[in-house]
Amino acid sequence: MKTTGLSRVAKDLIIKQIKKEIDSHESFIVVQHGGKLPASTADKLRDKLRKSGSSYMVFKNTLGQKAFEKHGLPEVAAQLTGACSVVFNGADPVAPSKVLTEFAKDNEAIKIQGGFLNGKVIGADQIKVLAALPSREVLLARVVGGIQTPVSKFVGVLSGTLRQAVTVLDAIAKKKGGA
Repeated sequence: MKTTGLSRVAKDLIIKQIKKEIDSHESFIVVQHGGKLPASTADKLRDKLRKSGSSYMVFKNTLGQKAFEKHGLPEVAAQLTGACSVVFNGADPVAPSKVLTEFAKDNEAIKIQGGFLNGKVIGADQIKVLAALPSREVLLARVVGGIQTPVSKFVGVLSGTLRQAVTVLDAIAKKKGGA
């Protein structure tokens, strides 16, 4: 008898691995590649995603659907249609969104389906909006700059007042010393 496909044990291991990835990442993006993505292009995408702190995982849709359904995410399971893969994001969900959006512009085979962020299922449009945001580091720098500006102006005002008081005292001292 000829057997094809994966054994039940192998399928269970793959589902457990997918669930482990879901548990260890707060956000992920579902990407459809239509089965027309050459291996060399997929490797380039993997490299870019790895640099952004993300991982790119390809698996059978039925196994992915079971894993997402067992995790309580049937909406994400429904996004797994056709030849799909999932990008599990690192600490910054903006970076992989940018990588995927840019990569999809150059490669027609890549289509962003949707994803999961902050406990909510999001669509492709929301991922594109996320990709338009500045990176986490830029946002933090803007916050720090916003906090620093009023403080530095306040210090400037105080030092100006102090400088004026010193100038007045110096003038009084010169006047009394000269008389």
